[in-house]
Amino acid sequence: TLVGVLPGLTGGLVHAPVPQVLASGLLLIGIRVFRWSDTALGAPVPGTARLMWLPWLYLALFGTGIVALGGVSANRLAGLAAVMIWVALSEELMFRALLYPALRRRMRPWGAIWLTSLLFGAVHLGNGLGSGEHAQALAQSVAAVSTGLAMLAMRLRRGSVWPAVVYHIAWNVGTFGLDLAAGENGTGSPLLDPPGLGPQVAVALAITLPNGLYALWLMRRAGRELLPGDVAGPGPGGSR
Repeated sequence: TLVGVLPGLTGGLVHAPVPQVLASGLLLIGIRVFRWSDTALGAPVPGTARLMWLPWLYLALFGTGIVALGGVSANRLAGLAAVMIWVALSEELMFRALLYPALRRRMRPWGAIWLTSLLFGAVHLGNGLGSGEHAQALAQSVAAVSTGLAMLAMRLRRGSVWPAVVYHIAWNVGTFGLDLAAGENGTGSPLLDPPGLGPQVAVALAITLPNGLYALWLMRRAGRELLPGDVAGPGPGGSR
C-alpha cells in the first residue's frame, strides 16, 4: 500500500521491505513478551470464507486487468509479492491486530471501527511526502479507508487477522501489478490514472466504495452482538 517503497520496481526511495520486516518482528515480539491479548492471531472460524466473495472478486478483476494490459514479468511479480508480504503483515498487525482491540476496549464498536479505518487511510497521505504525488496520495488514502473496512470486517466476521493479511498481500500485488503491467507494456489507461486531484479521488472511490459498503453490511451487527473477532468493551455487543 505504499507508493515509492519498491526499489528496483518503481524507483522508490525507501528501502522496503527492511522497515516492514523490522516492524513485523518487533510487533510479534511485543505481542509475545507483553502478552497482548485479543489480537485475533488464531485460526479463522470455519465456514466463514464464503462471506468474503466480493472482496475476493476484486482480486480476480485485478488479475484479469493485468493480463489484459500485457502481463508482468515473473521476476518483477515475484519481487513485488516478496515486498508486499511484509508490508501487509506489518500493517495488519498494527491496525487490525493491535489498534482495533486497543480502541475497542475504550469505546463502542463503531467508534473503534471508523477510527481504525480512518487512521489506516490517513497514514497513506504520507506517500505524497516522498513521491511528490499529492493527488495520488490523497486518492490512495481515500481508497485505503474502504479497503481497511473490508479487512477489519474479515477480522470481525472470520475471527482472525490472517485472512486479512492474505487479502492485503493479494490486494497490493494486484493493484501494483496493474501499474507494473501498464508501465512494462505502455498500455496505461487515462481512465484509471486521470490527471488532477478530483478525478483521481473519484476513480479511487468508484473502485473501492463497493468493497467498503459491503464491509459495513458484514459488520452491521457490531454493537448488537459480539462478533467472532470482536473484543469486550463498551456497548451492547461487549461485556461492559
